[in-house]
Amino acid sequence: MSLSIIMITRNCSEVLNETLESIEGLWKELLVSDQNSTDGTRDILEHYKASIIETESDNLGKRKQELVKKAKGDWILVLDSDERVSAELREEIKTKIHGSRLGGRDDKPEAYRIPYQNYVFGRAVYWGGERYSKVRLFRNGYGNVGKIPLHEEITVDGKIGEMKGVIHHHSYRTISQLFRKFTSYALIPARFKKKRVTFAKLFLYGPHMFWARFIEEKGYKDGLHGLVLAIAFGYMETLTYWMLLLY
Repeated sequence: MSLSIIMITRNCSEVLNETLESIEGLWKELLVSDQNSTDGTRDILEHYKASIIETESDNLGKRKQELVKKAKGDWILVLDSDERVSAELREEIKTKIHGSRLGGRDDKPEAYRIPYQNYVFGRAVYWGGERYSKVRLFRNGYGNVGKIPLHEEITVDGKIGEMKGVIHHHSYRTISQLFRKFTSYALIPARFKKKRVTFAKLFLYGPHMFWARFIEEKGYKDGLHGLVLAIAFGYMETLTYWMLLLY
C-alpha cells in the first residue's frame, strides 16, 4: 500500500525542513499547493521532489480538497507545514497502511484520528482547548476535505480509528508570528463573507473567547504561555467581526 501526503505552503521555510524530515521515506507521493512563496520554500520542496501546484487562492479547505482529488496513493495523510510526525506515529502509519491489506475490510477503519501536541514558543501546552485529535489519515476515496476557507474538517465515509502517536504542532513560534498568523486568519472570513455581524459579536465574542480558553478550559495551567494564547484568540475573534463590518 502506498501513501500520498498533501500539504499547503506559503513562506514557511523556517519550519518546513523539519516537517519534511519527519516524514522522509514514509510517502510515495508528496503533493503541495504553494501560494506565491518567496522565502526559499519552493527550493526546499524541490529538494524533496514534491509535486508543486501554484495557486492564488486563500481558501485552505478548497486547496486541500483539490490535492485529495489528485492523490494517487492508496492512503492520504493531510499535513500542515508546521506539523511534525512523531517517531511513534511514523511506525503506526506504516503498520496501519500495510495491515490494511490483510483480512476483510468490514472490521478495518477507513480513516484515523491523530492526537495533536501543540507548542507555544517551543513549549508544550496542554490546556485552553489545545488537546484534541483530528482525522488526518484516510484511505483514498473515503475522505473529503470541507471546502471552507479556514479550519476545515475531513469527513469520512466509513469507520474511524484512533492513533496513539502524535503530530507535534509548532504553530505559535514567536509573539510577532503568532499575532501575524491570527491577523491573517481574521481577514479570511471578511474576504469570503462567511459570518454575519451583530453587536454581540463585535463587542462580546472576543472577551468570551478569552474567558473560555483561559478560565473555562483552564488555559491558566499553562502559565504565561496559556495567557498569551488566550489573549491572541480573543484578539482574533474581535478582529474577525470588525473586518467583516469594514469590508
